[in-house]
Formats: sequence, structure tokens, C-alpha cells
Amino acid sequence: MKENNKERYPLVSILIPTYNRPHYFELALTSALQQTYPNIEILVGDDSSNEDTVNLVQSKYLSTHSNITLIRNQRTLGLLDNNLSLFEKANGEYINYLMDDDLFYPEKIEKMMAYLLNDHNEEISLVTSYRNLINENGISLPEGQLNQKISETDTIASGIEIGNQILMNCHNYIGEPTTPLFRKKDLTEPFGTLRGRRYTFSVDMASWILLLSRGNIAYISEPLSCFRLHRDQQLQSYMKQVDGIEDLTHLVVTAKQYGFLQQKEEWEQALIEALNWIKKGFHYYRKDKTGITNRLFQCQELVHIELSSL
Repeated sequence: MKENNKERYPLVSILIPTYNRPHYFELALTSALQQTYPNIEILVGDDSSNEDTVNLVQSKYLSTHSNITLIRNQRTLGLLDNNLSLFEKANGEYINYLMDDDLFYPEKIEKMMAYLLNDHNEEISLVTSYRNLINENGISLPEGQLNQKISETDTIASGIEIGNQILMNCHNYIGEPTTPLFRKKDLTEPFGTLRGRRYTFSVDMASWILLLSRGNIAYISEPLSCFRLHRDQQLQSYMKQVDGIEDLTHLVVTAKQYGFLQQKEEWEQALIEALNWIKKGFHYYRKDKTGITNRLFQCQELVHIELSSL
């Protein structure tokens, strides 16, 4: 690519962490290779316990796609550390994760980069879009609570205002890691970390809140990616639900230090919504004897302390 084209189309790094899902992974990789944006590198972080994914990439893709870098982890890192490793190795000025069971539509990167390359949109720190839901077989699922739209039309909005809505409703309007695109330099804390706390379930939301505190958000109302729902993902894990409640509590309390929830009414609503989730946790795990309820009590105490200061 000529130098002037590199300046016109800065490098975007698509980061694909993968673990023991060669079939889903290949579909995700194919969707990355089909991008219409002309300057992309694809970094694959293989955390698998076998060689299936390595063999697949080496035999079918590396010889014909010079923009793919395969990183075979010497030991299993886990999803978050795999994400962090890919981020550190990315050469692109811009970052877009692609989870190994999700899909991009061909124009995803091109349409999102159009906002970030517009001279009038310098204050945008994150671009996201609507996303379709699909099942394990790639069949579209009905719209629902999970993929609510920020707006019915394309829009640019205040990052603080959208962040407030996320926190007051305890809902991830931005989307999963596959959905947004952002500048690498704007993520000033490690992915999944906020004010030094490493999140274990709401990893993406911690980073979205950080990015939203730094500027505006561009929202594209058409679907540009697919989020796959299936039985093997974290979302369905018993223990991860408790991690999610714990993360949500800390996210709400911490976000105020990043400029969110500055009005008393906003702060109170966010705390009450977090408390509602904690109460749901107590109901769901009321017969549990493994120490989960102790974690929920700690979350409840943290929220009550903040509520008492209103």
C-alpha cells in the first residue's frame, strides 16, 4: 500500500482471541477477511488446549493472507489475558475485537472508520452499532432486551450521557467486545480494568465506560456485526452471573469518579438499580453454601454506604 493510502486509511487491528472453537473461529476469521476497509491486520491469539486452530490457520490461510498473524500461546492465558496480549501486540492505530464465535458484516470497519476519519468528528472516542443476534447455527434470533438500540437513526451523542444511561439502567447498550471500534491510544487503562480493578465478567463495560469518559460516541443504527448466543459461552455460566453482579456494583460506584452520574437523581437511580440486581442474586442463590452470598452481602454493603451519603 502506498504511503498516501496509509495516511488516508490508517491501520486497523482486528483482534481474535480463540479457544477450542475451530468451526466458529473460521467463520469469524472469514468475516474479518471479507472487510471492505483496505488496511487491516488480523491478530489471532490461540489459547486452545489442542492444535486444531493452529493447523487450520497454517494450512489454509497464512500462505495466502499476509495480514494474518497467528500467536500460539505457550500456556493457557484465559480470555482476559488473551485479550490483553493481543492488544499489546497490535500495530494498528485503531482496534476492533472479534470474539471467535461472532461475525462481522463486510462493511463494518469501513463504515465505522468513516466517523473517526472525519475531521469534524475529532471528539469521538468510540464507534458502535446495532448488532444482530444469532444462535449456534447462525440463524437470526428475534430482537430483544439484549440488543436494544441507542437510537433509531445514526447519531453522535455525548459519551457521558450514554454512559449515564448504561449505569442507570445497568444495561450494556454499547455491545459486546465485537461491536465497537476505538483508537488504541484512548484506552489508557488495560482492557477490562477500571481504576485499577480488573473486571471478570463486565470486562467490556469497564472499558466502554473509560472510553465514553474521553469523548463522544458515534452510533450506527444498522447491524454491522452478529453476536452469537450458545450454551458454551460465559453468559450462560452459573458462577459468572455472580461475577457480573459484583462487577456491576463496582462499575456503578467507580464510574462517578470518571465524570458520570453527577446529578443526585442519576446517582440514586444507578445505585438502586445495582441494588435490585443484588437482591435478584440473593433470591437466585438463597440456598447456596459456597460463599456466594457473602460476596453479595459485600456488594449490598457497598451500595448502602453510597446511598446513605445522599
